[in-house]
Amino acid sequence: MIVLVCEVVADLLQPTIVARIINEGVMQNDIDVVIRLGGVMLLVTLMGASCAVVRSIISSKVSQEFGADLRMDLFSRINRFSFKALSKWETAGIITRMTNDTAQLVGFTNGLMRVFVRAPALLIGAIVMTVLLNPRLAIILVVVVPVIATLMFISMKVGFPLFTKVQGALEKNNAVIREYLSGVRVVKAYNTFEQETTRFDNTNTELAEVSITAQRTVGSFYPIVSFAVNMSLVMTLWLARGWVANSQMQVGEVVAFLNYMMQISIAIRMIFGVYQMFIRAKASAERVGDILAEEDVTKELGLAQMTPDITASIEFRNVSFTYPGGGYEPVLREVSFSIAPGETLGIIGSTGSGKTTLVQLIPGFYTPTEGKVLIGEQSTDEIDLDILRGAVAYVSQQNTIFYGTIASNIRMGNVDATQEEIEAAARIACAHDFIVEYPDGYETIIGQKGVNLSGGQRQRVGIARALVRKAPILIMDDSVSALDVETEAKIMRAIYDLTGTNGQASKADATTPTCLLIAQRISSVMNLANILVMKDGRVDGFGNHEELMKSCKTYQEIYHSQMI
Repeated sequence: MIVLVCEVVADLLQPTIVARIINEGVMQNDIDVVIRLGGVMLLVTLMGASCAVVRSIISSKVSQEFGADLRMDLFSRINRFSFKALSKWETAGIITRMTNDTAQLVGFTNGLMRVFVRAPALLIGAIVMTVLLNPRLAIILVVVVPVIATLMFISMKVGFPLFTKVQGALEKNNAVIREYLSGVRVVKAYNTFEQETTRFDNTNTELAEVSITAQRTVGSFYPIVSFAVNMSLVMTLWLARGWVANSQMQVGEVVAFLNYMMQISIAIRMIFGVYQMFIRAKASAERVGDILAEEDVTKELGLAQMTPDITASIEFRNVSFTYPGGGYEPVLREVSFSIAPGETLGIIGSTGSGKTTLVQLIPGFYTPTEGKVLIGEQSTDEIDLDILRGAVAYVSQQNTIFYGTIASNIRMGNVDATQEEIEAAARIACAHDFIVEYPDGYETIIGQKGVNLSGGQRQRVGIARALVRKAPILIMDDSVSALDVETEAKIMRAIYDLTGTNGQASKADATTPTCLLIAQRISSVMNLANILVMKDGRVDGFGNHEELMKSCKTYQEIYHSQMI
């Protein structure tokens, strides 16, 4: 603000100095006055230029740091979204808001500091100077300023909804690009490049058309504003002509007045330009605000009811669950069972029986619609999520591999893990042998989404990531489906050794994790002491292999379909 004021003062002083140079120096043939006032004008100009440089540096620094803070706030907010909230937000929409919409706000903030604050100050100062210089000529501003203000108001009312559509069209375009890049192998495998090209062409054309409409509509106001400003200059010259001829006004005053009118013109154009930026930034601000205003977020860390230690017993009490969004049938219906600390539970059932949903309730990915999930003696919705998820090692069906080294991907399970611990976990997951075959071993760079690993290799890295965590609860959600039977058997034997020979709590010690194993192959779980059979979201059987072969028809059907 200090440098802005100094810069504006420097700009406003120059026409007055020019008027004195003309009236007292040029008109009087006094070269000393011209030199003296010319030197003053040079110093004033230098001061204004220096302030302009400082202003640009400060505004760039502040606007970019504002953008960095805003992106971090958005990322932190998204990180706290519940799975329910994430399911209703398009990935492309979130990315667009964090990049393009944020960039619009950064650009507006930069313009706000560099131009928009300076322009009103220059406009007001120039108007004041014109009134002081010649009140009769200043009457022109009474006509021009309201006209321009009205045009700017209409521009905002018309432009705002158009630029909202532009950002929406950009979001659609980004969504098509993201889907194509994510599924590029499917596109090439099915040779659907023409269809994808058509999809992109449609969204790309829509984006171009909406952008053209918005820019054309808002841009059409600019020449009208320029015409109004230039007409005021013509009127000034026409009125001043007669007053100078009648010696009612000096030539220097006319020059000064025209300079002030030019400053008013420049200020109005700057304001109008930033105003156009404001229209687009306002649309982006509302889109960014939608994320920051999302209320469906996970609990804040550090709650009073947090549990510092979790005993790894797990109990489901009449749990029912329906996915949010409306119109969905319950996925789980009155599910009840319990396992003691250190026990291993095998979970089996047909596709769509609710197995994955069941285990996702344990780390608090979702909250039960009815009933409670208890860990220890405490409900999961009463446990601080940081502690709850720190007590769970989860291996999903499709393991996400991040760009980086193999070691860094495994170490995600435990950032403090030593190299020896990483290798030990990799051996249990049968990943060590293929890792050491790479020239760089554990420091081998993995491409985006693990493109240079096979599906089975990605699963084994994911299992090692979970094992190195050494969490009291281990969940393996059909995490060996991409492996051959021999490798699967090796991993399952290693898991059994880790959790006890047959998964019974009586044979486990304090370091034995409570383990839940979802499997499609009955051979992976049939030797366990506890097997949970799911059917249509309900518990259809619970017990060991012998008991279920006698009492559970669903289990019998799975056994006969796979083993005979």
